[in-house]
Amino acid sequence: MKPREVVAFVFAFEGEPERFLLPVLGIPAFERILRSLRKAGIERILLLTDIPQMRAAAEGGSIEAFDPKVDDLERAIRGNVILGAAGDLPLLAPGSIGAFVDGFDPSEGGLLRVDGLPIFLANGEGLLIDALNGSPIDVEAVIERYAAGGGRVRAAPPIPSDEALRLSGKRDLPRIEGVARRLRIDSLLEGGVSIVDPERTYPDEDVVIGAGTVIFPGVYLRGSTRIGRDCTIGPDAFIEGSVVEDGSTVRYSVLEGSRVRRGSSIGPYAHLRPGADVGPEARVGNFVEVKAARLGRGVKAGHLAYIGDAAVGEGTNIGAGTVTCNYDGVRKNRTVIEDGAFIGSNASLVAPIRIGRGAIIAAGSTITDDVPPNRLAFGRARQVIKERREDDREEA
Repeated sequence: MKPREVVAFVFAFEGEPERFLLPVLGIPAFERILRSLRKAGIERILLLTDIPQMRAAAEGGSIEAFDPKVDDLERAIRGNVILGAAGDLPLLAPGSIGAFVDGFDPSEGGLLRVDGLPIFLANGEGLLIDALNGSPIDVEAVIERYAAGGGRVRAAPPIPSDEALRLSGKRDLPRIEGVARRLRIDSLLEGGVSIVDPERTYPDEDVVIGAGTVIFPGVYLRGSTRIGRDCTIGPDAFIEGSVVEDGSTVRYSVLEGSRVRRGSSIGPYAHLRPGADVGPEARVGNFVEVKAARLGRGVKAGHLAYIGDAAVGEGTNIGAGTVTCNYDGVRKNRTVIEDGAFIGSNASLVAPIRIGRGAIIAAGSTITDDVPPNRLAFGRARQVIKERREDDREEA
């Protein structure tokens, strides 16, 4: 029997309903089993649930959602082979699903189940339809009603113990995530990624890492993060929903919704916030924060700066203590720094403002007006030196 000839039902009712939504390596538990069914070649999948969040998630994709208290299931069942599985088996692998399907002969009838687990296969005829239309619905209840009605129940070979772990609530999550993480790291190692300490590396399921990249301990890779080839990540980095291109380095830093282009260096202790786009061949150093800003090729912001709502041209140097003053109390305003500019230490650029190509901003300046290209701008009080009075010394 081919998997595409099977209609799969994923059940999500019994126990604590929120457990089906608990993320395992960034993927909700019920979504993991849906993915495994698709990878096993099962083309038609139905989600049986009365949980609104799960129904909404299913309706947004290729999965049909049913509430058996409202919807008629017979039209989806009759004449088909049905695979039923609980939605709390997030580690069930496509290979095990395929082997289970291969072990069922529709001509033999009856119901094939995995002992001790809420998984079964059966022809979708009378007894099964009656069992599925019972209340309450869960896999074990369907099997019991099927057997009570005279249906023959047969045992299938067991599946690997790790895949049999059920997520009954948050207390099970550390163990299940531990298994899932080990499998994910094994896959990355096979793909040519070097992981210095697998016990202290935390990649989500959808993270992609290129061959030749080295991951040091304490690295968290979340969401749809993409890491290129030959990068160095860590120690101690948190990267979420971001892209790090080939040959880049990220150390002791936080990246959220940002992009690091080829050959750039981030950290230590930098923070790239959503909309940050750095490089190529740029450097964002310690205690630099970048938000909704594009830093061009070769830009250097070595330390202690805030660059927000800005465009920084190629080859620009951002001195220590520089701040793009982007918020006027009502709206965010934009700073544009053209190619080759030099921004001295402790400069405040009050947006909206444009610093021209090759311009120099003197250290300690507060700049409120546009600076033309290749000009030197001062915006600071004149230094004054006075004699100290005797009473000043006494007060000191």
